[in-house]
Amino acid sequence: MKLKRVMSLLVTAVMICSLAACGSGKEAAPAEKEEAAAPAPAETPAQEEESGGGEVKTLTMLTFTEWYTDGWAALDKYINENADELGFKLDIQKIAGGSQGEEVVKARFATGDLPDIMQSYGAKWIDTQVNALDKMVDMESLPSESEYDPATMEEGGYRYNGKLYGMPIGTTSLLGVFYNKDVFEEAGVTEVPKDWQGFLDTCEKIKAAGKVPLYYSGKDAWTLQCFNHFGFNKEVFDSGLSYTEFWDEMNTNKRHYAECTQFKEAIERSKEMLDKGYVQETYLSDTYDMAQTALAKGEAAMYINPSNVLDEIANKYPEAMENIGGFALPLYEDSQNYTCLSLPGALGVTTSCKDVEAAKKAIDFISSAKAQQIYADGVAGVYLNKNVTCTLTPALQDLVDLMQNGKSIALWQGAGNNYGYGDFGAMVQDYYVGSKTVDDLLKTMDDETAKNAIAAGDANWNK
Repeated sequence: MKLKRVMSLLVTAVMICSLAACGSGKEAAPAEKEEAAAPAPAETPAQEEESGGGEVKTLTMLTFTEWYTDGWAALDKYINENADELGFKLDIQKIAGGSQGEEVVKARFATGDLPDIMQSYGAKWIDTQVNALDKMVDMESLPSESEYDPATMEEGGYRYNGKLYGMPIGTTSLLGVFYNKDVFEEAGVTEVPKDWQGFLDTCEKIKAAGKVPLYYSGKDAWTLQCFNHFGFNKEVFDSGLSYTEFWDEMNTNKRHYAECTQFKEAIERSKEMLDKGYVQETYLSDTYDMAQTALAKGEAAMYINPSNVLDEIANKYPEAMENIGGFALPLYEDSQNYTCLSLPGALGVTTSCKDVEAAKKAIDFISSAKAQQIYADGVAGVYLNKNVTCTLTPALQDLVDLMQNGKSIALWQGAGNNYGYGDFGAMVQDYYVGSKTVDDLLKTMDDETAKNAIAAGDANWNK
């Protein structure tokens, strides 16, 4: 079934956005994934090639390995095969993601070792986390921008301070609890839990049935963050502030992680899963890839991750997709449980580019409905381009339904904080093994935030 959806979310509780919803395919793990960053070769400026159709510009582009999905591969192939007509081709260079990869990106901005085109978390991230917005080109306007919701473009990833620094590429990610319907049925669980006690009861039934209730992939420490994100949603709601107002206080030293009681409780509840035996004993050595297998094959009942994981599972175990559903982690009463969304990364032109107009033309094509549909045919998901269509898997549909009903909020990591807070996944891992208390963890986040804010010259931390 083909479908196209346009969804509007209240800006005070969620990001304003218009999205086209699609599902099934392969999207790589989130960029938080902790891998060693591969050294990147030096970039070269855009080059011209002679061909039967005239000059073809070769534009260098840098991205994280995890972001080079089947969708990107399909689009890259199309561009190369039609380079004469398009007038450009891409030389896409990749570095591994995670915090180490981000440090490589920051170093390359610092040294000026930049490609023509950069795929990043967006303009706000480059400004607040890298302090290098002066090395990105204001593209002013592109024809393909008309295919996107204006409010979404203004969210800081694409348009920032009134200037167009990037265009969306890839899918919107939704955070959820993904569950194997057969395992639920075999354990006598007839519906997804709606509150915390219901979640514990569900885990107990599944444990009694001899299956792993909740899979943790602690070898890939970034995945240990996912459970705790849901606690930050309630933190924002309980503050009585809008999302923007809440983060204005966090980003000006008026509110701190150590004061976030709902966030703290979520972290403690994630450890409660370990203490009650609801997580497999080998969680510290088990990986993100192993989690996909365990969920698809019914060895585990639930796994918490961004919706990108569904695309990984669909690629490896397509027969399992109809049997996987999704819901928001029910830490609270039903009305207070929200999914988290992260908007797609951004493609922008760096000041190292020798032919800015060629790069703008390339990004305009990549952002167009034609190119985005090619991408979506390789990786279905939730797209910002309003003219993209495809089919949803059941689990992704479950989360999209929540979003359409106003039950989503922007993930705090991507759209909220201005300053780095350290390696949260590794901190959670330390808490689980007893080398940190939860209070130690939160204090470390505040200390790292202060250090980075001071380094950026923020006077709010000099009071």
